Amino acid sequence: MSQRKDLTIDEAIRDPMIRLVMKADRVNPRAFEAMLRTVADEQGLSGAAPSSYFLQDPGSVRGRRLSRSVRSFKEAGSSKEVCVSW
Repeated sequence: MSQRKDLTIDEAIRDPMIRLVMKADRVNPRAFEAMLRTVADEQGLSGAAPSSYFLQDPGSVRGRRLSRSVRSFKEAGSSKEVCVSW
């Protein structure tokens, strides 16, 4: 049985498979890293993932911050379309 190990931001940015997917989707790696670090900083020192309520509540303060981060990520991308899926 395998155990799930979440990647750190540095590991995710350097992962060869993730880099290939970002390249195929024309995602700017620097902009993606900046977006991840911005969201991580907004989560604070606890590093806790956003609750499902947060993800469903577009009016929350954190939702507006995340929206602003995603918007700047899209603007910094190398193409007009950016597709990121988790």
